[in-house]
Amino acid sequence: MIDFEKFLIDRINNNKNLEKLGSFFTEHELSQLSDKAISIVGTNAKTSTANYIYQVLSELGIKTLLFTSPHLISYDERIQSNQHIINHSQYVDQIKDFENKNNINLGYFETLFLIACKTFIDEKLDVLIVEAGIGGRLDTTSMIDYKKVILTNIGFDHQEILGETLEDILYEKIKISNKIENLVCGDISIEHKELISKELKDTSISFLDENNKFKSNKEDFRLRNIDLALLSVDKILGKEISTTTISKIKEYKVEGRFEIIDNNPLKILDGAHNISGFETLFGNLDNLYKDIQFDCYIGLKEGKKFQKILDFLSEKENISIKIIEDNSFYNQMSSKYLTSYLEERNIYFDLSTIKKFHLSKQCCILLGSLYLIGEYKKEFK
Repeated sequence: MIDFEKFLIDRINNNKNLEKLGSFFTEHELSQLSDKAISIVGTNAKTSTANYIYQVLSELGIKTLLFTSPHLISYDERIQSNQHIINHSQYVDQIKDFENKNNINLGYFETLFLIACKTFIDEKLDVLIVEAGIGGRLDTTSMIDYKKVILTNIGFDHQEILGETLEDILYEKIKISNKIENLVCGDISIEHKELISKELKDTSISFLDENNKFKSNKEDFRLRNIDLALLSVDKILGKEISTTTISKIKEYKVEGRFEIIDNNPLKILDGAHNISGFETLFGNLDNLYKDIQFDCYIGLKEGKKFQKILDFLSEKENISIKIIEDNSFYNQMSSKYLTSYLEERNIYFDLSTIKKFHLSKQCCILLGSLYLIGEYKKEFK
């Protein structure tokens, strides 16, 4: 029996075959994907929104496949079906033949995405929910000509790939497809609404703040993400959602996204990894836990813009900064960059560990990377 995880790991850094991916499918299959897939793009909240939509459609009895990334513990988190257990290995020979025929080596993400799409087609499911990776226009998932797209929000992240301005980043996101017929947007500024309307003038566009009939608490970003999911199901699929279903969805927790793992003391896991995510997260903390002092255990992935994040944290009066020691999770930024920056500015911090977070008797939060959250769950779940 093939070791599928090893099969994937051998393809870890080769996501450079976008122009070839479509030929893995027939024209009829590509048409099916175009008609039935929903793309979710944005800087933050993509995984949460995708999961909430998946839960709504499951409650409605709609046969759905969900593709998200990254995973926290195991690769099989990335492809979920509410109908069947996913058999990843059944497509290994097809993947190998495709690579040989095209003289390419598929990447980890590309391989799982092709398997997700093929599973969706072969199982004759109704809706494919696809979370984009980085950006949109040049992302692996842009292989599909999506007619239905959800834009969660726009913030600074991956500027080296997407551009240095929010307008550049927005353009990359909404160009996930040139055939968008229906777009639903989350938290978007007035200026960016105008840009979207200009770029997609033939598209039906719904903005959450103008069409939100669900009207959950605006101060809780988790509920805002749920509202975006509900609005998307309403506007894109035209499905009525009962109050019972809405109540169930509000009880659903997305792992690693403002995930409360203990209430005494309060402990939170959150995958915030860019300045926009940090601002949203701490806005939520201020609203829900205004007078609580938090120990903030932080580790960042290599390549992140850490300066703005540390500046932001240093201005928060109700937190203490704990820098996670080196070699704690995959592709971790060296702690020396973080500690040197803090030392130069006379900002107090401690070096710490994932285990100390786990054993802490203080209110605390572990954040900065989903890989960090994943390592915590692997060791202590």
